[in-house]
Amino acid sequence: MIEVFGMKLSKEELLERVSSMKQLGGARVFEYAEGKAAGVKAVEVNAGGIVFTVLADRGMDIGEAYYKGIPIAWKSKTGVIAPTYFEYRGHEWLRTFYGGLLTTCGLTHVGEPCQDGNTVHGLHGRISHTPAEKVWVDEYWEGDDYVIKVTGKVREAAIYEENLVLTREIKCIYGQKKIFVKDTVENEGYLESPFMIMYHVNQPFPIVSEHSRLYSSAIKVEPQQPHGGDYSTMGKPTPGFKYETFVHTMPMDRPKVYYAIINEKLNIGVYLGYDPKALPVGNEWKMLGQQDYVAAMEPSNTFNIGIVEARKRGCLPMLKPKEKREINLEIGVLEGADEIEAFKKLL
Repeated sequence: MIEVFGMKLSKEELLERVSSMKQLGGARVFEYAEGKAAGVKAVEVNAGGIVFTVLADRGMDIGEAYYKGIPIAWKSKTGVIAPTYFEYRGHEWLRTFYGGLLTTCGLTHVGEPCQDGNTVHGLHGRISHTPAEKVWVDEYWEGDDYVIKVTGKVREAAIYEENLVLTREIKCIYGQKKIFVKDTVENEGYLESPFMIMYHVNQPFPIVSEHSRLYSSAIKVEPQQPHGGDYSTMGKPTPGFKYETFVHTMPMDRPKVYYAIINEKLNIGVYLGYDPKALPVGNEWKMLGQQDYVAAMEPSNTFNIGIVEARKRGCLPMLKPKEKREINLEIGVLEGADEIEAFKKLL
């Protein structure tokens, strides 16, 4: 059944009431026209309550997102920027980091800049600045569910080095407040390749406020800076705030673990669910500065320490030739006290 405007309707009951599903929502392909975003190809998805943008030319990441008009994706002051402006050195990644609901880091390097042999890596890798190919938008019925799906392939490759392909499927069901992301990363080369990936799920005001807390399934949480405070509580924008990061140790014996950031005054939040075996390291980024006011849930397949340090510590994931890895994320909205309390029981 489809939930729409306070009614639960079957496919046939809904189609009796509309000439086209486009009247209610669906997907729309468009291209940005101004400023540094000019030329970026994107897909706007309207799934009823949730509306979001897939940035095809920025690694198939998810840019802006709203639920009933409430922003559920942080938008940095850089705005959306075309990949032609990307400079892969040092911390220049931050000059083109638009934030969004989902930014992907990797695929061979995640973490601080470093030099690995003849290759110089900037912050957090190249993949989020790489345009996708074979982008495909589809809308179809599965029983009484109206499915909206966007897929695309993003390649990270170099002569003499890696040849990794990320195939991303972003799917939602009209009337539901969830987004499903399915990633398949394949080594299409003939050499074993490093494979580091981290998912930046960024939350803005009002999901983040002095009335908000971060919850997770973690059995232990450790600050990564000496000045690190309480991982869970948020606060007002603070002059001179220094960002804090935390590592969340998740229980590996569970099929699914969760994070959530919940505004407990408004009774609304955003959660992230995933398999900890695919993403064994849980990270958190908390930046409560003026304008730079954001908190992010960041699961990854290894520690956020860069390719060189990960190799030294023996924790650098590798993909053999023709090997594939699949990763699934569920990003959803929590609305109302009852729904939030039910979710907390899953932690």
